[in-house]
Amino acid sequence: MRAWLVPVSVLALGCAEPPAPPAPCVPTSPTARGFYGVHHSCGAWTLVTPTGAPFYSVGVNSATPYGTRNGVTGAYAYRDAVLARYGSDAAWGQATGARLRGWGFNTAGGWSHGELLADDLAITKVLYLSGGDWQTGTNVDWFAPAWEDQVRARVDEAVTPWRGDPRVLGWFLDNEMKWGPDWRGADTLLARYLALDAAAPGKAVAVDALLEVVPDAGPRDELLQRTVWAAPPSAAVTGFLVRAAERYFATTTAIVRAADPDHLILGNRDVSVMTRAEVWQAAARHVDVLSVNYYTYQEGIAGLALALSGGVDPAGWFAAQHALADKPFLVSEFGFRAADAGLPSSYPPVYPTLATQQERADAYDAYVSGARSVPWIVGTHWFEYTDQPADGRFDGENNNWGIVDEADDPYPALVERMTAVNAR
Repeated sequence: MRAWLVPVSVLALGCAEPPAPPAPCVPTSPTARGFYGVHHSCGAWTLVTPTGAPFYSVGVNSATPYGTRNGVTGAYAYRDAVLARYGSDAAWGQATGARLRGWGFNTAGGWSHGELLADDLAITKVLYLSGGDWQTGTNVDWFAPAWEDQVRARVDEAVTPWRGDPRVLGWFLDNEMKWGPDWRGADTLLARYLALDAAAPGKAVAVDALLEVVPDAGPRDELLQRTVWAAPPSAAVTGFLVRAAERYFATTTAIVRAADPDHLILGNRDVSVMTRAEVWQAAARHVDVLSVNYYTYQEGIAGLALALSGGVDPAGWFAAQHALADKPFLVSEFGFRAADAGLPSSYPPVYPTLATQQERADAYDAYVSGARSVPWIVGTHWFEYTDQPADGRFDGENNNWGIVDEADDPYPALVERMTAVNAR
């Protein structure tokens, strides 16, 4: 209240008590639940092992005995090397699991054959529940009952067999979905749904989102029949994005948890600054952990990412998203490439190509050490175990992302540093 309304006796006697300082936070300890979990205490998040110990997930993507298919020849050079060196997938898994453990990794990241690796490596799986095409970014109608049936069938196939297995860290719902303008096109999710047939359930939701912002856009029945549209206003784009993201995450997580109530749902592996904040907020209402593919971009690309993300400064992206979502983040994909591996490492051109493996090692150290210092980041997963083919994979990627080359030989400077950093 205003000073002149304070009672005279209080002013004269100096009896006003200063506000009490907030009570200090008393950290709590995680508890064992027989499966991996999450724990939040005094502003810090951690994963928890099935036995109740704090767990920081240090993972590798695509630890598989097949490697990457050559997009030109169709060959799997790494597969040939595996069979020549180990003779079987089981022998490869035993040797590779020991390698990864020796280098300080504790998690089989996305697209890994975790079941072949060491039993004490946590397992993750990518479910692909959106029904869309990753390469083109096209999507199905998430408001249609047929999509729900598709999700249930996929969950029954991919999730149910792992129910009750304590090795499973959790499920990634999908990977790098197209929520709006990105490298796959400048169109918005609203524009894609407005282009659906009149009878599509998602078309009605899109039209309603438009009418909420532009009530005089036209009669609803006529808008449902329209197939050619001008660019919708940004408020309508955002309004529909909120509806669509809520529908996607609410539906997929409910179906996964009905089939498997014990394992964590690790979010979507979406692309950091190319995914709008509304998507992360919707995900946070339903998942246990938010997973983000977060690379270092070439200078100049960050500005494009800034525009695509709706104005979130890439330098402060993590802090901004955590403030909005208040859930732990897992870096589900990051990596660095170098020119001295003898690969083109030219596509996509948005990432820097370092000069040497020593510089890759330095970059790994800086990235992982920085992430580990943030109290709401609960793990980092390197992309990927094996180099890509020099000819390029299915989409042309031709990079030195690997910890090992296609002959299955490690990069000594990189693994030496990874071992030291992971041991911290």
